[in-house]
Amino acid sequence: MHSLTKTFLYHVLIASAALAMNVTSALASEDGGNIVFNQMLKCLKLPADAPSAYNFLIVAVIKDGSADFLSVNFRTPSEWEKTAAPLIADAITECEPYSSISGRMEFAVTRELIEAGSKN
Repeated sequence: MHSLTKTFLYHVLIASAALAMNVTSALASEDGGNIVFNQMLKCLKLPADAPSAYNFLIVAVIKDGSADFLSVNFRTPSEWEKTAAPLIADAITECEPYSSISGRMEFAVTRELIEAGSKN
């Protein structure tokens, strides 16, 4: 059961493609973000008919093993992405607890990362 104090937001990330790619590559290497991403994969069920490319930037604040705040950001709000964003947030909260980490985590969710992570 998740408390009602949790916050979930998703919105369009307004940035140039180059900036978004630089941010994504820098953030994807953070250990805490990798832990949350890998655990999220266990619960993630994305909608069918995924586009060939998508890119979400996730900001999660982990407190006492739980996702206390989540923001799912994306550049182009297609209908698929609007449907996928809350499913990503749900997967992050469903796969709690995150006992070994705390604080603010930032990481990317892309088709390539999902496919690579699903194979492990």
